[in-house]
Amino acid sequence: MRFLVAPTAYKGTLTPTEAAEAIARALPAGSYDLCPIADGGTGWLEVWQFHFPEAQAFTQTVQDALGRAREARWLLLPNGVAVLESAQVCGLHLLAPEERAPLEATSYGVGELIRAVAMHPAVQALWLGLGGVATTDGGLGALAALGFHPRDAEGELVAPNGAGLLRLHVIEPPLFDPLLNKPLLLCADVQNTLLDAARIYAPQKGATPEQVAQLEHGLQQLAAVAQRERGVDLLSTLGAGAAGGLAGGLHAYLDAPIVSGIMWLLRHIEWDARLQRVECLITGEGQVDAQTLMGKGVGVLIQQAVALGKSVIVLAGRVGAGGETLARLPRVQLLAVSALIPNLPPADALARAVAHASRSWYPS
Repeated sequence: MRFLVAPTAYKGTLTPTEAAEAIARALPAGSYDLCPIADGGTGWLEVWQFHFPEAQAFTQTVQDALGRAREARWLLLPNGVAVLESAQVCGLHLLAPEERAPLEATSYGVGELIRAVAMHPAVQALWLGLGGVATTDGGLGALAALGFHPRDAEGELVAPNGAGLLRLHVIEPPLFDPLLNKPLLLCADVQNTLLDAARIYAPQKGATPEQVAQLEHGLQQLAAVAQRERGVDLLSTLGAGAAGGLAGGLHAYLDAPIVSGIMWLLRHIEWDARLQRVECLITGEGQVDAQTLMGKGVGVLIQQAVALGKSVIVLAGRVGAGGETLARLPRVQLLAVSALIPNLPPADALARAVAHASRSWYPS
């Protein structure tokens, strides 16, 4: 049996590449194709570097979600495309739980990164991975860093964060194109619409029910301004809710198209041919739940493999609400690694889970 090993990040424990290598340890030599994946969120940059090792890596000093200086990496592919990752700048994983500040967190650093990369003479286009961020500001911070001026009804500048959305009345454009006429592609980790950024994802970033309501109201305000100024309906735009609405704000004010991050990656790594050549897909992530089938990378891979009649092993760190839906798909085996094999380091637990599943492939 030949395997396609394609996990994404197990957030806080293993990167996509680390997870793929751990799984491979339990498989016979020469029986697998390593193919770590990311959907736009955490691990996006690492995965592109894995599949394109000739890419050049750069760093840029930017602000994190709380305005602190940090070094964010970006890649330059041989074709002149720059690959950026929003989670490198304002990722939720960069904050301690007690530091999470849903109303104050800003995407300003993402705008700083976009602006700096666009100025690089070798860059011809930018692909921004969106997901895994600590912010829910609708991209207001990023737009401010790119030279836009968000103001309230009295003409005063508003804070470039989630709280600032509540007072937003107008977004004045910059005098010059911050992208220098270079195309920007928004690679979203989910296909949710704008208000889902508050309703579904803000609680994961530490928002209380009251803060969720405030953020939802703020995003509605952003949508109204974008509709009036740009003629863009963010409330119905698929993917606009990715990265705390960062996708929506950049889409409306930079004319940047939103695509599925996982589908964009797959089309560049010969995924279809690689899946055709194997009998079994092994994938997984930190938590599998109802959101997995909402355009998330692992859900997309599972659906494609099932459609081709392949066997699928899903190694979930945890199985959350709605995750059992995956186990009802034909030829899909879902394993909750933390429950099946507790008290082991994550890499060892993954390898042991594969060995457990392999009993059905190689009976003694």
